[in-house]
Amino acid sequence: MARLDPATRSSETHSSALRRQRRPGYRDAARRWAGVRRALIVLATIALVGFVVAGVLLAVYVSDVNTRLRPDASISDALAKPPGFSEPYYVLIMGSDRRPGETNARADTLILARVDPGEKRATLVSIPRDTRVEIPGHSTTKINAASAWGGPELAIRTVADFTGLPISHYIEMDFSGFKEIVDVLGGVTVAVPHAIDDPLAANYDTRYQSIPAGVQRLSGAHALTFVRSRAYPEGDLMRIQNQQAFLRALLGEITEVQNPLRLKRVIDAFVDNVSTDLSAVRLLSLANGMRGMDINALEAVTIPGTPEYVDGVSYVIADEEAMREMLSRVDQGLPATHVEAEAGASGPEPSSITVVVRNGAGISGLAAAAVSRLVPQGFEVVETGNASQFVYDETLIVHRDAEDKAVAVRDVLGTGRVVPSRGMYTFDADVLVVVGKDWPGSTTP
Repeated sequence: MARLDPATRSSETHSSALRRQRRPGYRDAARRWAGVRRALIVLATIALVGFVVAGVLLAVYVSDVNTRLRPDASISDALAKPPGFSEPYYVLIMGSDRRPGETNARADTLILARVDPGEKRATLVSIPRDTRVEIPGHSTTKINAASAWGGPELAIRTVADFTGLPISHYIEMDFSGFKEIVDVLGGVTVAVPHAIDDPLAANYDTRYQSIPAGVQRLSGAHALTFVRSRAYPEGDLMRIQNQQAFLRALLGEITEVQNPLRLKRVIDAFVDNVSTDLSAVRLLSLANGMRGMDINALEAVTIPGTPEYVDGVSYVIADEEAMREMLSRVDQGLPATHVEAEAGASGPEPSSITVVVRNGAGISGLAAAAVSRLVPQGFEVVETGNASQFVYDETLIVHRDAEDKAVAVRDVLGTGRVVPSRGMYTFDADVLVVVGKDWPGSTTP
C-alpha cells in the first residue's frame, strides 16, 4: 500500500478542516462552545473567590470568638493537659447566680462532664452544691464555697481532688446567659414532672413564677425558673434532676439546628455569656465532633449521698464507696448506671422502673436520701413528697403485680419490706417507696 508523504498528509488535513468549517452550523457550534468555556471559567473564578472570602470571614469570626471568650490564663495551672481532639476529656461546668457587683459567687450548679468525641457519648455527673468536702487551703465545708473563695481555679482544684478525675477544661455561665441561649433557640421543650409556683426562682416576676406539670415549651425566663426552683420536699436533689432533664433537652435542640445563621446566633449567645479556657477552634471542634450524637447517648447521674446535719449545718455527705464505683465506670467509658444488669444479674433494668418516693416518717430529708440512692443507679423517680401520715416505723416498698421491680428497688436501697398494694396505696408508677423511721440515720434532726 502506498504511503503519503508528510506534505501530502498536511495538505489533506488542511482541506478536511476547511470542509468541516464550510458545514452548516459549524461556526455557530464553535461560538456556543467558546461561550460555554467562558461561562465555566467565570463560574470557577466566582467559586474560588467565594471560597477565599468564606475562609477570610471564618478566620475573622474565629478570631472574634477567641477575643470574646475571655479566657483566664491563671486557670491553666489548675487544669490537666488536654488530650487529642478525638480523645475523651473532662469539662467542669459551673452555673452561677452572680449578683450585681460580685466578682466571684458560690457555684449554684456543678457538673463534671466526660465528653467522648470519638464515641459521640457524654456523661454528666452532677455534684450537689451542699456536698461536704475539704477545700484545698481552706476548711471542710460545702463544695460551692470554693468558687466564692477562689473563683474557677479553686473550684477546679476542689472538684479534681474530690473526684480524682483530671479536668482539662472549664465553662462558667451566669444564669442570665443561660436564659439568652434558650430564647435564641425559640424555647426548649421539656417534661415538667411537678407543677411549679416559685416567686423566688422567678426573681419575683409573677409572669414566670408558675409552670404547669407536663410537656412544656419553656421560654428563657420560664426555663430559668425551672432550673432554679428548689420548692420541693427534697429540695436541691429534685432541682438537680430538673437541671439534668433540661440540659439534655437543650443539647438535643442545639444538635438539631441546621440553619447556619441560627447556629451562629446560638454560638454568639453562648460566647457572650460564658467564661472558659476553651479556644474557638477547640469549641468548634467539640461542637462538630458531637454533631449527630444520639441524645440517648447523653447520660446524667448524681454523686450518691445522704443529707445530714453536721454542727447544725445541713450538708450532703457523699457515699464514698458508691461514688468511687460510679466514677470508675464513667472513667472507663462504661454506663454509670445499670451495674447489676452488667454483672449478669437477672431482673428488670433500673431504667425501665418508675418509682414514687414518699416520706412516711416525718423526718426531714428521708425522701431525698432514698432518691439519692435510686437516681444514680438509673431508676426513674417520677414523684416525691410526703405520705398522708407520718406513722411508718418500717420502710415499705409497694408494688402492683411487679414484685421483681420492687425487689430491684429494695436491693439498691438496702432496706425495706416488699409488699403488694392490694388497692391500699395510690401511686402512679411501678413501685412506691414509703420511707419509714427504720431508715439508716433517720434519728438525725
